[in-house]
Amino acid sequence: MKKTIYIVLLSIAGLSACKKGFEKINTDPTKLALPDMEPVMTQVFKTTADRMEQENIYAFWEYAHIIEPANIGRYQASDDGLWNDFYMTGANNIRQLRKIYGDNPKYVNRMAIANIWECYLYSVLVGTYGPVPYTQAGKITPGIKYDDENSIYTSLLSKLKDAAATLANNPTGDKLTTDYIYGGDLTKWLRFANSLRLRIALRCQKNLPDVAVAAIKEVMADEGTLLQSEADDPKLSYGSADGSQSQYYLKYVKSNPGITTYPVMSDYAQLYFRSYKDPRMAAYFNKATVGYSIKDTLLSTNDNLHHIVTYAVPYAGAPKAQKVLPSWGLAFNTWNGANYPNSFSVLPGTNGTPVTSTSGINIVAPDKPFYFMTYQDVLFMEAEAALLGYGGKKTADQYYYAGINANFTFWGLTPAQAAAYQAQDGIKWGTSARGFNYVVNITNANIPADNFTKIFVQQWLSGYPDNGFDTWALMRRTRFVVPPPHTNAATGVEINPLFGDLPDRYIYNSGEKATNPSDYQQAVQLLQGQKDYASTQLNFAKTYTHLDWTNLPFTVILDYSMLQKWYGPNVEDLTKANVSFVTNGVY
Repeated sequence: MKKTIYIVLLSIAGLSACKKGFEKINTDPTKLALPDMEPVMTQVFKTTADRMEQENIYAFWEYAHIIEPANIGRYQASDDGLWNDFYMTGANNIRQLRKIYGDNPKYVNRMAIANIWECYLYSVLVGTYGPVPYTQAGKITPGIKYDDENSIYTSLLSKLKDAAATLANNPTGDKLTTDYIYGGDLTKWLRFANSLRLRIALRCQKNLPDVAVAAIKEVMADEGTLLQSEADDPKLSYGSADGSQSQYYLKYVKSNPGITTYPVMSDYAQLYFRSYKDPRMAAYFNKATVGYSIKDTLLSTNDNLHHIVTYAVPYAGAPKAQKVLPSWGLAFNTWNGANYPNSFSVLPGTNGTPVTSTSGINIVAPDKPFYFMTYQDVLFMEAEAALLGYGGKKTADQYYYAGINANFTFWGLTPAQAAAYQAQDGIKWGTSARGFNYVVNITNANIPADNFTKIFVQQWLSGYPDNGFDTWALMRRTRFVVPPPHTNAATGVEINPLFGDLPDRYIYNSGEKATNPSDYQQAVQLLQGQKDYASTQLNFAKTYTHLDWTNLPFTVILDYSMLQKWYGPNVEDLTKANVSFVTNGVY
């Protein structure tokens, strides 16, 4: 592992040394030059963003149930790339920088920034795998200790507090001159540190109640040190030139000019979009190239008859797999497969035309920024903290509505649209509503009167498109939704080979099993006596009993009500919308 670290550091150090030149003739040619901190951190920033985008494509989008990547077609729960880029390269490079610059008074703020970034890397690693090497990370001899989740999270919260204090105490001190996240703004780095601390503390309420609550209260007591607007969002802006382009662009546009399967809208997210007349469906996704054909029964303003008509709806979400389980007793094997992929609503830009979303952000544009966190996400976190009684200058519902407003504004939607959305039962604070049923009626989009659920639903929906990991963590921590099973799953075999529930973690990468078998076994022992399975629940997760989707206590039937009455209850509504339709009969 150390050999890999030095390759990365020395390659950057060599570039720096070439620029500076040889300043002394009497120099030991065998002595390695120390790397400059700035290019190392630049590379770490970009590697982090690249990997998070790749993980979204590979797994996290599927886990979050808003976007279906449409490039794999089944749950995946193992990826050496995340381990290599975050642990082997990113975190190890920061550790090497700490050895070199950690005690240098000229690098106090810059090391605080590096420590913040290391905490971000580990928050993803431990939230994905569970136990990982931490206190002995970077050790090259056998016997590398894996630390348990609780001790790592405790350390991350402490490090973030210290880093924020360092930046607060040195507002005019050193800074990164090449800062691709915040342009050298130390105040914004401090706000990111505290916002990340709040996110981790909220995640750890179950497994670290005392530590988590103390951290939440401290942060909420000084809200000015959290993200204050979109301008504070930690993001990496890509470029249009080769080598600086977004991974979404490279995957879905540049490398696949003739691709016919694109990332599409999840049919489960569409349940919520349709149930609550959410205009973000049109902001997030393009209309289907060929609308999905639906048979419907409509009334008429001209007679008292029921008109059976067929017409196309402009938006349609894709299921995890177009298969039903044998015990469901349905006399068919598919429900959406006939028109795939043209019938599904795709990400802006992925249908071969330069279409952008409402906000002007083309998801697969080469220079689209990657967002590590957003202001709207912080508002929902503040709403949860306030509802728990842990502080805040505003009431929980004020943070909640502010989060919705911020998300609507970000996507170019109007205040009037936000107000109409918030006035609905199920969205309005303290109200409940019955949503549509899933197409095979095994789950639904009901929202109870419980206000925590409202916060979580909005935090989930606002996580589009970059926050796949944090949405997955939220889903495991709260279990606020029961997504449908994946009926073509690669990771469900430890429960039932016919289906897979939402994965609870990644299994450890193949390299660790092969090269560090004893360390790997020690890591597995830390998984609360469980096994290295995708269904093994991590400490922070709310305990969940996996459903047996093959033995449901009710009859499974088709329910297309989510797509029906799209333009209204009457035939005349189709005419007003200039929609072609065919009348199949009346009664």
